[in-house]
Amino acid sequence: QRLRLLTFVLPQISLCRCVASPQKKTEASVIMASPTYDISSMDDNADRVSVPQPPVVDTSVQPAKADLVQRFWHQCTKVVAPFFFAAGGQQSDDHLVEVVRRDPQAASSLIQSIALFSIIGNLAVGGACGVFLALYWPRCGECDRPLRWWLLIQGLLQFTQLPVRVVLFLSIRNAERSGTNVEACITSLTASPAWRTSKTVALLQYGWFVLGMVWWMHTEQCPSCPGISKLTLSIMLLSAGRAIAALVIFRALFSQVDAAGAEAAPKVMAATASQIAGLPVVRFSAACAEPGASCSICLSEYAEGALMRKLPCGHGFHRRCVDKWLQRNKRCPLCIHPVDLPCERTGGTPTSAQ
Repeated sequence: QRLRLLTFVLPQISLCRCVASPQKKTEASVIMASPTYDISSMDDNADRVSVPQPPVVDTSVQPAKADLVQRFWHQCTKVVAPFFFAAGGQQSDDHLVEVVRRDPQAASSLIQSIALFSIIGNLAVGGACGVFLALYWPRCGECDRPLRWWLLIQGLLQFTQLPVRVVLFLSIRNAERSGTNVEACITSLTASPAWRTSKTVALLQYGWFVLGMVWWMHTEQCPSCPGISKLTLSIMLLSAGRAIAALVIFRALFSQVDAAGAEAAPKVMAATASQIAGLPVVRFSAACAEPGASCSICLSEYAEGALMRKLPCGHGFHRRCVDKWLQRNKRCPLCIHPVDLPCERTGGTPTSAQ
């Protein structure tokens, strides 16, 4: 028991000395790292007591590998980032930016939903085309229309669009989580070379889609590869479904914005007949008016002695013109002041009435 106690105390004493004196840290480390303590020489009848130590793992290789991977990733990011993101301050005239400005929150949800559907669709269509053509490429060459070439180009176009969709989805999601301005993120994305390339590929894809539809409709026989017609039809239906889903999501998100804007907009109310009749009627006097004074509603110059109706804000108009206006809107055509409320400002009319 004494020997075991001594074996336990020796490393602790070395550790305490290390803490008290930093110069002895190396010595204490050597004592702590000793695999065994042989104290049989102290007592012939004592057994050898050894304290096994855990194997030492050389961790110098792991940080080196991690640093190498991290440097490689940063280098790739520096090379690829200018292709997907435009330089700061560069403006974009893409219509998607206007959608974001209209309602950033609804636009963010719309873009993420459409991008996610597009990513799934690109993977599904591209993967299906690749697997099918790898299995049945020679057999599909006997069709009277080159549908196998249509599937090949269609799959390549799908995979070409995939990186832009992934970057778009991840960028918008990260901007929302970090509180970054979504409009600035979309502006940088839509002004990049990758976005312009994606739009060009999308136009090519639309034309290729129409050509494939024509070929599929005029395919009469393909006995050696009957599945190619079904796959082509499935791809077309999936593309149409994605377009319909995008329209439904857009309508669902922005119809709420339109309804909220309509509720927030002030309602236009007409003046009652008694309110119109209570407004004073005067006659125009050229001697007291500016030269060339005209009615702001009909844009005609006032004739001497013409009947005018003067509003509480001080503006005057032809009586027949302003009466028709007030039957639809009780606000002054110039200053939008309601005729049923008094106005402290006077003398606003371009003419003097008597």
